[in-house]
Amino acid sequence: MTKKEFLDILADALSGNIPMSEVNENIKYYRDYIENGESSEEEALKKLGDPHLIARTIIDSFKASKGSMADYYTKQARDEYSKISSGNSYDSYNNENSYENVSGHKRGLSFLSNLTWYEKIIGILGIIVVLAVIFVIGTVATAILIRVVIPIVLILIVIKIIMDFIRRG
Repeated sequence: MTKKEFLDILADALSGNIPMSEVNENIKYYRDYIENGESSEEEALKKLGDPHLIARTIIDSFKASKGSMADYYTKQARDEYSKISSGNSYDSYNNENSYENVSGHKRGLSFLSNLTWYEKIIGILGIIVVLAVIFVIGTVATAILIRVVIPIVLILIVIKIIMDFIRRG
């Protein structure tokens, strides 16, 4: 793994979980550690280990430091990240030592990870309500079709047959 790959993975894992100022601070710290340490880049990266684990530790530490306000700061970080990543462009770390536009997440259902548990439950309940309304409307439409439309069609068919019989006979 190269320094760039390490820092990209770390920034991607941190973004949306802690404020961008914290992301930038941590990226700067690890970049300085790799570039200015006593060992080579390769040795420094070996010592550091998995950037995902480092990110998880940083996120957990950040949340622990915020106590009961952790959810608020996490939501704020996700809102900040979604504004930044909505530009759909990915900028790796730049020479000014900051990650300003990180959007390396895959598209698809990744937006669900930005929701809190209660937002997910509300979404599921909303889907259930919409499906229930569709079911009720379908049931009512079927009942109307069976009780009104089909008898009218049958009566019209019988009248047509009788009229054709009278004309011929």
